[in-house]
Amino acid sequence: MRRVRKIRIPVHRLEVGTVIPFTLLDERDQVLLFRGQTVTKAFLERLRRRAMTTVVAEVVEEVREEAAKEDVSLEVKMKTLSCLEDTMHGLAQGRHVSLEPLEEQVGAILEEVRAHEELVIPIVQLKRHDDFTFTHSLNVAIIALFIGKFLGLGWEDLAQLGLGALFHDLGKLKIPPEILRKPSALSDDEWRIIREHPLVAKNLLDNQRALEDLVKFVPLEHHERLDGSGYPLRLGAEAIHLFSRIVAVADVYEALTSQRPYRKPMPVAEAVEYLMGNAGYRLDERVVRVFVAHLSPYQVGDVVRLSDGREAVVSRLNPVLPFRPCVAVRVPDGRGGYITEEIDLARSLTLTIVEELSMKSRVLLPS
Repeated sequence: MRRVRKIRIPVHRLEVGTVIPFTLLDERDQVLLFRGQTVTKAFLERLRRRAMTTVVAEVVEEVREEAAKEDVSLEVKMKTLSCLEDTMHGLAQGRHVSLEPLEEQVGAILEEVRAHEELVIPIVQLKRHDDFTFTHSLNVAIIALFIGKFLGLGWEDLAQLGLGALFHDLGKLKIPPEILRKPSALSDDEWRIIREHPLVAKNLLDNQRALEDLVKFVPLEHHERLDGSGYPLRLGAEAIHLFSRIVAVADVYEALTSQRPYRKPMPVAEAVEYLMGNAGYRLDERVVRVFVAHLSPYQVGDVVRLSDGREAVVSRLNPVLPFRPCVAVRVPDGRGGYITEEIDLARSLTLTIVEELSMKSRVLLPS
């Protein structure tokens, strides 16, 4: 079943080069831009000449009862994780290893990423506490591939980006575990060791002659920052490759929202605020904006608390305002029972989500 919704969007949110996933209308329902067309400078100038500050997005939705599709299937994730561990351990030991199995797994992830039909991506990070280096690397690669997809990268570029992202923390395998897992502040010497891991990774990958240079430079540059404050080479903006900029954003987001020995995971909203605060200054602004625009902090079935104190269940995702989904609440039916009422938070001026009560609980909505 299809449903059409109309959502008002500020003109300043439209960026040149963006492929529009919905039809844009003016106040009289006249088509400004069809779905699949690209925002151009001339188009934005026409809107400004008409003194238009907002446009209307006509969003056609498939109304479904099932939960939104996850980012990548658990089967593919677990197979990739096993392959990644074997490959990275072999590289860390200086052995020549075949990269073909891992490249095949990157292809499997990429197939699912490209086939994902959702306009917003519910990032489902895989958590395993025995060795977070591998799970972190896998999560970063998946996030990076989604960012690359929405930036319009082709298959070959995405394949190299995914492999580079999987290897981005390869150098940490040469760092003593007691430093990586230290629950307190690191000493200056320990920080020096940590900051060497990009160079260590690059040196290990240099032994793999068949590996593309772009794949090798992602581990080297993922801690570099646009303002030159990063490490290990303190590169400036012009010297940092796009792949490294993408992985930097994915790496920061994944690290902030994951459990670490020295801190609890940061709520998604706070992590997004951090990314936006560093966009254009330390992190690539376009990469951050594309990621945030397509990031959904919720999935269908999540249990949340609203600002009025009520508990609700996320019933539908919002492709334009991912942080304001539709939620279902139980309300008295006047006969001693309850009915389900859906609230579109994008249209509510007073209600917001203040707390997530059950991560990915997949509870069933009451009928």
